[in-house]
Amino acid sequence: MSIDTNSPYKVPQEYQPKNKDFEPKTKPTSVIMIILGAILVIALIAAIIAGGIFGISKIIENIH
Repeated sequence: MSIDTNSPYKVPQEYQPKNKDFEPKTKPTSVIMIILGAILVIALIAAIIAGGIFGISKIIENIH
């Protein structure tokens, strides 16, 4: 059996989408969860940075 590598791949009929105009939509609750997750990650990063800055300054202060 030879394979023609110059022709484009054709998807079998059984795997082609039935509704080609369909666009998946994100639910409003999912959007809220994404936004809350982003806020949580930003707050965590800010807390780590602030803790590092204040922690290092306290360590240096205690050494002196």
